[in-house]
Parts: sequence; structure tokens; C-alpha cells
Amino acid sequence: MKNKLYVLSAGPGGAAELTPAVREAIAASRAVAVAPRHRHLAAGHPNVIEMSDFKETFERLREELKAGDVSLLVSGDAGIFSLLPLIKKNFPDEDIVVLPGVSSLQSLCAKAGETWQDAVILSGHGRNIPDEKILDAAEHNRSVIFFCDAKKNPAWLCALLDSAGLGGVNTVVGERLGSEEERVRRGAARELARESFDSLAIVLLINDGFSERAPLLPEDSDFIRTEGIPMTHEEVRAVIIAKLRLTPGTVLWDVGAGTGSVSIAAAQLCRRVHAVEVNAEAAELVRENAKKFRLHNVKVYESSALAKLAELPKPDAVFIGGGGPELPAILDCVSERGSGIRVVVSAVSLKTSALCTVKLSEDGFTAFDAAQIAVSRIKRVGNAQIWQARNPVTIFSALTRG
Repeated sequence: MKNKLYVLSAGPGGAAELTPAVREAIAASRAVAVAPRHRHLAAGHPNVIEMSDFKETFERLREELKAGDVSLLVSGDAGIFSLLPLIKKNFPDEDIVVLPGVSSLQSLCAKAGETWQDAVILSGHGRNIPDEKILDAAEHNRSVIFFCDAKKNPAWLCALLDSAGLGGVNTVVGERLGSEEERVRRGAARELARESFDSLAIVLLINDGFSERAPLLPEDSDFIRTEGIPMTHEEVRAVIIAKLRLTPGTVLWDVGAGTGSVSIAAAQLCRRVHAVEVNAEAAELVRENAKKFRLHNVKVYESSALAKLAELPKPDAVFIGGGGPELPAILDCVSERGSGIRVVVSAVSLKTSALCTVKLSEDGFTAFDAAQIAVSRIKRVGNAQIWQARNPVTIFSALTRG
């Protein structure tokens, strides 16, 4: 019979919060691997492996497994932001048994008297989580739980919220939960941003004034507009969004953003939008619309496209709604950033249509496609209703070949 590798949930860290099943597994194991701060949970065991280097610890466990069952104690509950994925990767052929425990988020929510079934759970513990993802969660959800580390600590999180106009969000910080040094503090984010905290902390954010997310395809009337600044209308915008094939991880360039209608619609579906607009009034409109829709993942650049694109991070998708004489050079710039970038261009004039047909059919691109959208809207004339046609728009799409 094959020996077992037990992945045990340590809970918040206090001995009283270990489950009976975890205690029994520790006692029955030939060896127990623990982090230094969890050594007291295996007190009295004759063969404790203190984890410092994962590679060395895993090698030691492989040796011990040859002679009997072994255990590895992980923080909180093994099912959330734990070492379990790394353990499964390093022990693909072993018989792994996972025992659940009380997670620190359960412990903090209990102390705060809050449920967590609707909470958005995020972690900055050793993870490169974008600021806008945190802000978006706090903006559009009543409760968010955030696992901290030394760098992304509670003060940093509260300062981030305050800088984005969310300083009034109720904040509960739990430090060293389950230990003798446990401390739970409450207050508005702007107040706690000035305090210092232990790196072993978890934060519960409660935003009773959270805003509902806007519709994925807002109507034209939902946008702030000014005379003379162009806007991609809603029927055409819907096709453009579909052609961009956006995912939650997409980074999008919106070149010639105009009023920002495509940027706003896209930002609700993807990770980040970089909106480039040379007209100062239009760039300010994009900012105002992003603020109206409570979106934190739209960055606006008041600049000509060619002066800015080389500085931006590589995109997954690019929409070009303007560009004028710079359009060929813009397409070259996009092509040079690598393969697999989806490019979508809207064209009204015959000149732009001809240019896109030639340029997107060249060696720098593949999967060339085009569709023309003709929209008519009902208009009242006197007592009658008639169809009023809008200019047809051709939507070009392709992938960069790199």
C-alpha cells in the first residue's frame, strides 16, 4: 500500500483552531513539515522538518515517504491561496490527502460578524496583482477580502483606496490571527492608511455604498459628450467589441479614443485599456466617462499615437478608431510588437478602407477579415416615423504575424 502525503490546514495559526483530524494526522505521520511560525503546532513530534527552502523540504519529504506517511502543514485552509498547487506539481505520482481547516478569512469574518459567501477574494501575498483589479473589486462589490504581505500590507491597500476616492470604505484588519499577538482593528480606509501593521495580515473591506456595474454595452445617451468630438455609436460599437475577442486578461490599446465609448465598453471586459487621444478636449472626455462609469482600469494619454505607442506595454488587442495620415505607421508599430495581436480598425472613408485592405493583407498580418455595418434608426418627421440611414462603417480585423 502506497504511503500518503497529507496536506494539513493549519488554520489561522493557533493550536486551539486545529481540527481533530489534523491533530490525528500530525501524530500518525512519520515526519511533519512546518513553517517556522507553525512549529508550535507540531510540538512534541519527534521528526519535525522546518521549511526554509521548498526544494530541500520536498526532497526530504520524498525520502521520508519511502518509509511511511508524511504531513506538510500549510497556512489557513489548503483550499485557498495555499501551497497545494505547488505540492501537487512536485508530487504528481503520490497519494495526496488534503485535510481542510479554518481559513484566516473565515476567522476574520467571524470576528467582524460578517458573512463571506458573496465576497470577492484577492491576494497580494507574493502575487503581482494589478491595482485596478483591487479597486474594481472594492468599487463594485459590498465586500472584498485581501490577503496581505510585507509590501502589499494593509496601510498600502488603504492608501490605494483613498487615492481612488474610496477612502470611506469600512476596513477590518486582522493581524496574526489565532496567535497570542492577535489584533483586529477597524476604521475607514483613509484613517488606517496612516497606521502600521504586521506583515501577517488579512483585510476585509465593506463598501455599503458600492456601485452596480454598468451595462456591458451602454447606450449612446449614457456617455458624457461635447459638440465636435466623434463617438463610435452603440450598434457599431457592439460589433467592434465582439471583433476584439476580449478576455479578463486582455490589455487593449484604443488609438484615437474620441469620446471613449469603445474604451469604456472594453474596460468592463478586459484587464486594462490604454486610451490614446491627441485632442485635449477628447482626452478629458475619456477621463470623465471613465470616472462616470466608475472604472479604474482606463489610462488616458493625451498624445499623438506614434509618440506614445512605443512606450506602452505590449497589447493583446488594438482598436484604431482614428489615426488619419499616421494609420500606416500605427499598423507597422503594432505589427512590430509581436505575433498574435488582434487588430480592429473602423473605417468610414473610402481612402481608409482601401488603405486597411492593402495594409492588413500584407505579410505583417494574417487572418484578415472585413464586415460592413449599415445602421438605420427610426426618426419622427411630423406625424410619421421614417428610417434615417447612418453612414456605413467597415470593420477590418486581422492578427499580427510578428
